[in-house]
Order: sequence, then structure tokens, then C-alpha cells
Amino acid sequence: MHRRGDNRKVSLRKYLAEQMKNPRFRKAWEEVQGENGLTRELVRLRVEHGLTQAQVAEKVGTKQAAISRLEHRPPKRPTELLCKVANLYGCEVRAHLRLVPVRAR
Repeated sequence: MHRRGDNRKVSLRKYLAEQMKNPRFRKAWEEVQGENGLTRELVRLRVEHGLTQAQVAEKVGTKQAAISRLEHRPPKRPTELLCKVANLYGCEVRAHLRLVPVRAR
């Protein structure tokens, strides 16, 4: 719960809904959620396969620290390492594009 200045409790869901009305907040939130979705999925797949970061690193030919970085701060674009890890889990890396209104110049 989040406390506001008037001491009313506001649920996170309601607070987030209120903040999402701000276009700048919404854009930043969606960018972070996209990044977090990838990191959550990488960790979920590793755990589902019963592997440690060190084991994944050994299987794809890198160091454990590189897997940790990949799981916590994914690159802005797919890299060779991300593709190798996805392949290990029987997955492929896909880019998703979405239409965003472009301001006239």
C-alpha cells in the first residue's frame, strides 16, 4: 500500500492506474516492462530447465557473470549470447515492433 498526503491508503493498482494517465509515465513504464519481461523470462526458463547461471554459461561458452548481466540488464538488441541462451532453452529471439504515432516535423 502507498500512503498519500491525506493518509488514505491507495492500492498499488489504483496508484498505477492514476499514473498511467500521464503519457510520459506510461511510455517509461511500458519500456521498463518490456525489458523486465525479457529478464523474467530468461530466469524462468533457466529455473524451469534446472540450471544455474554457471551451468548455462558453460553450455553456451561464456562466463557466469555474462549470464547474470543478461538476466538482469538485457541488451537493447538481440546479441549472439542472447541467441545462444534462447537456443539452449529451445526458443528463438523475436523482435516485436509496435506502431507509435510520429510527430510531424
